Amino acid sequence: MKLLSKKLSKKLLVVAGMSVGVSVALLGLTGKANAAEAPQTVNVGNSSKIITYGSGHGEHYGPHEVAVIKDTSGNYLFCIEWSKRAPSNEQIAKRYQASPSVQWLVNNFYSGHRYQSLGQGDEGDYWLYQAVIHWVADPNDHYDWGGTGAIQDVLGRLDPGVRAKVEALRNEALKHNDESSSEIVTNNHNLGFDPSSLEINKDNLQGNTYKKTFTLKSENMSHVKVWLKNAPNGVTLTGKDGAGVNFNDVWNNTGLQINIPYKVNAEKDSYNFTVATKGNWEKTSKVAWIYSANDNSQKVARQDVKAVSVPLDAETDMNVTVKPAKGHLVFTKKGTGNNKTEVLKDTEFTLTGGDFTQKAKADGSGNVVFNNLPLGRDYKLAETNQPNKYYRSMYQAIIGDFNGDQPKKDLNKGTIYNNKTHQKFIIHKKDAQGNALEGAEFVLVRKDQAKANITPEEAKKIAYRKVGDQLVEGHQEQTPYIGTSDKNGNVIFDMVALPDSVANHYYVVEVKSPKNYTLSQSSVELLADKNSANVIEGELGDTTNPLPATGSEKLLIVAIGGIVLVALGGGALYFKQKVTK
Repeated sequence: MKLLSKKLSKKLLVVAGMSVGVSVALLGLTGKANAAEAPQTVNVGNSSKIITYGSGHGEHYGPHEVAVIKDTSGNYLFCIEWSKRAPSNEQIAKRYQASPSVQWLVNNFYSGHRYQSLGQGDEGDYWLYQAVIHWVADPNDHYDWGGTGAIQDVLGRLDPGVRAKVEALRNEALKHNDESSSEIVTNNHNLGFDPSSLEINKDNLQGNTYKKTFTLKSENMSHVKVWLKNAPNGVTLTGKDGAGVNFNDVWNNTGLQINIPYKVNAEKDSYNFTVATKGNWEKTSKVAWIYSANDNSQKVARQDVKAVSVPLDAETDMNVTVKPAKGHLVFTKKGTGNNKTEVLKDTEFTLTGGDFTQKAKADGSGNVVFNNLPLGRDYKLAETNQPNKYYRSMYQAIIGDFNGDQPKKDLNKGTIYNNKTHQKFIIHKKDAQGNALEGAEFVLVRKDQAKANITPEEAKKIAYRKVGDQLVEGHQEQTPYIGTSDKNGNVIFDMVALPDSVANHYYVVEVKSPKNYTLSQSSVELLADKNSANVIEGELGDTTNPLPATGSEKLLIVAIGGIVLVALGGGALYFKQKVTK
C-alpha cells in the first residue's frame, strides 16, 4: 500500500473477532462442528488514520508508516506485503491459512498477554505487530521506488528501544514453525465410560442372562465407535434395556448394556474383557486466515475460529470383570430309624456335572453342603459311602435346578432320608428267679401275623440264615442261624434284613434249652420296620417244670427227695403207730 509519503507499506490483516457465538455453540456437540465453514470473504472498512514510529508514536510520517485497517465490524486487519496498497471498502475472498509464524503473531496480538508491547495502547502495538508481520511474511520485499529494502530501511531508522522490541518479537515468532504451536485451541475433548470399570456378578443375573448398564461420556466428539475386545463368544452390546444403538456413531450420555448368557465361562471363577471406544475430536481453534482478491491486491490476515474433525488414534478402554454366579446346594442327611430322627453322619456324596466333580460329607448334624457349582448344567447326586451299616440303600438323584431358562443359584433340598434296611434285636434270657441264663439257643423267624404259635421244628425251617454279614430269609440250603445266650443272658440277632412291609412281626424261638432246663413253651414277639429304633429288645423267662423221665439230674434229685420224704413219712407213721400200741 502506498502511504502519503509515497512509501509502500506491507500490511497484515488480523481479525479481532473470534466468533464467540460459534465457539460456544460447539461445546458438547456430537456432530461435526461447522465454524470452519464460515463465508470465505472479509469486508474491509475505510482506513481512517496512518500511524508511525520514529522517535515516538504519532500520526505523522516516519519510518514504516502503517495505515490502520479494520474490517466492517471494527476488528483489526493486518497487511501481508510491503509493496501493495492496503484495501479499503473492498470484499476480499480466496481464503487460506497463514504460515505458523504469522498465525502466532496474529493470535498473540489478541491473546491478552502480548509478547511485546510499546506501551502506547492497541494502536502502538498494532504498529509493532504489523511491522513484524511484514518482516516475517515478506522479508525481501521493498518499496516500489527502489532502495535498500523495506525492512532494512525501517530498522535503520528506528529508535533503539523500539528496534529491540521489533527484533525480539520477530525472533519469537520464528520459533513457532508448526500449526500446533501457533494456533489457540478453544475446546477440549473427552471420551470415556461411566463407570470407568465394570464388575458383573450374580446380582446381575436376570433370568438366563447377565445384564449390566453403563454410559458413554463424550465431549466435542463425533463418529464415536464402541466395540467389544477379547469378549467370549455370545457376549453382546445393546442399548440400555435392549434398545437399538448405532455403535459406529454413539452419542454423549447414551446408556449401553452388556449382555452375557449365563452359560458363558460358567465354570470360571472370574474372567475379563474390554469395551473400547474411539472417535473424532471436533476441534475448534483460533487461527489466522489470509484473504486475497487477486495477485494485484493486498493480502490481509484476520483471526477466526477454525473447526476440524480430528480422528483420534488412541482408544479409551473400560475393563469388564465377570464373576459368574455359582450354585449352592444344601440338604440334611438322615435315616428313617428312630422315627426318622437318625442322623447319618459322615455319609459321603459325589456331585457330577459334565467335567465337574465335587465331594461332600454330612457333618454331625447331617448337613451336606456343595458350593461353587457352575450353572448351566444338570448334576447327578450320588451317595458314594454310607458308614452306618444298617442303611444299605444308596441315594441317587438328578439335580436340574441349576440349568434351564430360570436357573437357581441357591437350592435347599431339605432332608434326604435313607430307608433303614437292617435291624438289630437283643433278647434277654432269664431263669425263673430272673437271673441271666446262659447257653439257651434261639432262631429268628418272621410271620405276617400277630401272636403266632411257632414250634421249634417249624421255626428251624423258616428261620433266618446268615449270608455274608447279614441275616436273610429264605436260602433253605443254608443252616438256620442260631443265637446263643451269653453269660449275661443276651442273645443278639444283628444285621437282620428288613423287608419293605410297613410292620413286621418277628419271633425269637428257643430251639435248645440249657442243661437241666426245659424248652420255653412260648416265643418272644417283636415288631420292627424301617422307622424302628436302632435296637429292639425283648425278654424270655424260663420255668422249672419237671421234665418227663429223661434222666435229667434236676428231676432225679426231685424224685429222690420225694422217695426219701415218703420213706421218712412211712417210718414216722410206723413209729407212731408202734408207740400207740
